[in-house]
Amino acid sequence: MCGKIGPEFTFGIYMEKELKQPILIIKTAWGGRSLNTEFRPPSAGPYKLPKAVQDVWDKYPHGAHGVPKLEDRKKWQDDKDAASGVFYRMMIEHVKKVLADPKRVCPEYDEKAGYELAGFVWLQGFNDLVDGTTYPNGNYDEYSRLLSHFIRDVRKDLSASKMPFVIGVLGVGGEREAVNFRKAMAAPADMPEFKGNVVAVETAPFWDHDIAAAEPRQGEFNTIVGTAHTLKKDGTLDTERKWDNYWKPVGKPLPEERVWRFATIDATEKKDKMEKYDGRRFRDITLPAGVENWYMPDFDDSKWTEGKAPIGKGVWKHSGITLDKFPSPWGNGEFLLMRTTFDVKDLDCDSYRIAILARQGFHVYLNGQKIHTYIWWQDRPQYGSIVLDKEQIKHLKKGKNVLAVYANDQYDLNSPEHYAAVDVRIEGITKADQAKFDLALEEVLSPKDREALKGASNGGYHYFGSAKIFAQMGKAFAEALLPLQKLTRNKEQE
Repeated sequence: MCGKIGPEFTFGIYMEKELKQPILIIKTAWGGRSLNTEFRPPSAGPYKLPKAVQDVWDKYPHGAHGVPKLEDRKKWQDDKDAASGVFYRMMIEHVKKVLADPKRVCPEYDEKAGYELAGFVWLQGFNDLVDGTTYPNGNYDEYSRLLSHFIRDVRKDLSASKMPFVIGVLGVGGEREAVNFRKAMAAPADMPEFKGNVVAVETAPFWDHDIAAAEPRQGEFNTIVGTAHTLKKDGTLDTERKWDNYWKPVGKPLPEERVWRFATIDATEKKDKMEKYDGRRFRDITLPAGVENWYMPDFDDSKWTEGKAPIGKGVWKHSGITLDKFPSPWGNGEFLLMRTTFDVKDLDCDSYRIAILARQGFHVYLNGQKIHTYIWWQDRPQYGSIVLDKEQIKHLKKGKNVLAVYANDQYDLNSPEHYAAVDVRIEGITKADQAKFDLALEEVLSPKDREALKGASNGGYHYFGSAKIFAQMGKAFAEALLPLQKLTRNKEQE
């Protein structure tokens, strides 16, 4: 989770407010791992299949769905043993490394006063929740056992035998979801040995049901907004898509009538060639002499090939759509340089966008200025919508405009087949049409839904959910930890 924040943000704010002293939060939150394997505590012993699962495996020595063959099971166990506890050890090593020199990350640290390991918050569980092999039939008793060992081992390995421990009980889906797992996760707090020094905090009550209700429709909403034009199964433009009526092409001739001049080239210098296949193949290469300024308005492209877009090659199949017939053949080169002109009479639109069809990355230039770069691949045979900001729009002018595109094709080193398709348009929408478009979009996602989704996590609404949920969780963890700290200190003073 490097570079991201979660419940620790409000946790730290609230703790500092209450304690009124420097606080150092050591975050060791590697997602996508389970307590039963990667975070497995040392005292829990080696990973062993539950009897119910072992019985199924024994019944199918030749393998079945989810059951490895008999000859593969030793490797499966070896791999499991190799992965077991790896992230537990990394966590302990990281904490010790930070505590070896606290001042490096906490300038306010007072070496004479020293530090206190005042609490540990454990917020994890999704990978265990969905692990039917380790927890068959929804029986999560093993998680309770593992978490109990985890608490003991963490205290032992960090030499903090009485360190208060907060269990952030998984809240995915709210209070009606994952009930058995949440009970198993909270269970260690009720064990006699942990009374008064371990507390379970339920996070399910913080689940944002407004976001949960809106999230399934967000994908459709984003697809509509992010797609300028769609294609039919045969690769031709779908002119009946209702969402395309609001944005209009800018300039004359119209995009489908526009003539492009283009040339294709290959990388000639070793540093520009790719020695192995890479899904993200887009890259800048050294251009041949004489075409270095190919995108400038005054460049002479009179000797280039002429044709209409899309310019393409090969067969591009995806999502039930096949592109194999193009107005203009790309040619043999891996890289494409293409230019066209269009005349603009009025600039009366409220917003402008690039509508682009491209399999791989690209640069787009308008009147000699680069207005957009995309460096990845996008295996979606449709026109993407890239709304331009003020700095990009200022290069669009009344009169003659020159639009230029640099792109590359797609291929696999193990196959001689190359395929690609490129078409680019500048489109605009008036303020009145934008209002109509927004009103139509309310059929998909209401203003209330959109407002709720502003709080969704930047990783998408999954696992834990939203900034609002994270904030509430962090505060709840702090409120649970503070009384434990006081109780622990009081017992030490007795």
